[in-house]
Amino acid sequence: MKVLYIGYDKKLVKSGADQIDIRNLELLYDSIPYVKVLPVLETRSFYKRYLFGIDSLLIQKVFAELQTGDYQLVFVSQSLMGRISKHIKCDFPNIKIITFFHNIEKYYALELLRVSGFTHYLFYLAASYFEFQSVKYSDYLIVLNQRESNLLQKIYNKSADLILPTSFKDQCSKIENCNIRKEFVYLFVGAAFFANIQGIKWFISNVLPEVHGKLIIVGKGMDLYREEFASERVEVYGYVQNLSEYYSMASVVISPIFSGGGMKTKVAEAFMYGKVVVGTKEAFTGYVNCSGVMYECNDKYAFVKILNELFVDKTHTVFNSKAREIYLQEYSYESSYSKFSRWISPILKLLNK
Repeated sequence: MKVLYIGYDKKLVKSGADQIDIRNLELLYDSIPYVKVLPVLETRSFYKRYLFGIDSLLIQKVFAELQTGDYQLVFVSQSLMGRISKHIKCDFPNIKIITFFHNIEKYYALELLRVSGFTHYLFYLAASYFEFQSVKYSDYLIVLNQRESNLLQKIYNKSADLILPTSFKDQCSKIENCNIRKEFVYLFVGAAFFANIQGIKWFISNVLPEVHGKLIIVGKGMDLYREEFASERVEVYGYVQNLSEYYSMASVVISPIFSGGGMKTKVAEAFMYGKVVVGTKEAFTGYVNCSGVMYECNDKYAFVKILNELFVDKTHTVFNSKAREIYLQEYSYESSYSKFSRWISPILKLLNK
């Protein structure tokens, strides 16, 4: 059994999508004897940007690899790469294709248009077109949560074959019950994409003036907003390879996200570090609800109320064992591997006949 993995070449985790791509590849390595990776190169070319890396050279490389024989399965790392799924299915109809959906990209692109304007209209057209090809030519579709599965059914009239939530390999055994900074710290972790920028701007303007403590923002590209965001009560950092230091000083993790799609991986990451998360309905989409760990707030007044209550709560600690337990049960690598291996095993048996 040989499997070809087609996806962006990720060396470092700089976003939630990177984390999931790396996780998915590890799941394949741990489930299947032979996995060949054919990396898709990211490009700044205006035209090729809207092909999402699937240019004629990449298609030639894929065909050359598949023609070596014995490939029975292709794993495409995201639904924006539907162009390659179409070419494979037309020329190698017996090869089965699995496509992973980080978002329902057509829905995500509409959200991007709504928040950021029509400068992203070309992305919307390209995302819609190539995602349709992913749905049409793939044999198996994997999504992150039930909402994405529902959207897949609503938009494309096709249901997901597997719901596989975000997960992490454990990077934290425990954070001790001490706040290094001796102050109440709100931590926001996320790359500088539209939904995160929209959310943290809103939080700084509407919530931070009404609560005690300091806000720390960490994420790829966030340093570009340092001049706009930073103040006596706000610290801003760009990409950092190890987030443990920042999680260790956090009293609470915030996720004021009002738009987007998929699943917010930083919520699961916060649980891994034993952190309480205060966030919106959008931030918690796809997560198993747990009181005392997840506080849903969808407007200024709810955020202010909950954060001020946590500030004066003498029982609130920087390490929440219940949050940690949720991570281990639902969002650890082991939990994902168990679910993925149970799903793919009968597929592999069928292909090996």
